[in-house]
Amino acid sequence: MALRYNNSGKYLMIPLICLLAATPALAVTDAEVKKLQQQCEAVREKSLAPIRAQRTQDCIDQQLRSKDHCERYYTTYGNVAPGPSGAPQQGYFYNLPECQAWLQAQDALRVGRSRP
Repeated sequence: MALRYNNSGKYLMIPLICLLAATPALAVTDAEVKKLQQQCEAVREKSLAPIRAQRTQDCIDQQLRSKDHCERYYTTYGNVAPGPSGAPQQGYFYNLPECQAWLQAQDALRVGRSRP
């Protein structure tokens, strides 16, 4: 008993793909992108808070710096920062669903503005 490949499905997919490619992207406004960014940053801050607290406490426990210095230093831990070459290094937790939605909306807005 030989398995046979059925070709009929691919001919149905071609018009569907053409239709989807011709459909314009959903319009995204600046306000929507800003709201998504705020949601992303709120979720990131919530995820980063325990890590920052632990790093700050470790710094204080080592007693190499003052408590005030440790707290100031780790306030921005996990955010986008310049790397050794000056190029920005990716911050932490931008892979969360809320952040991915924001980044996709930002790209859609940029693409929408570049079209005539």
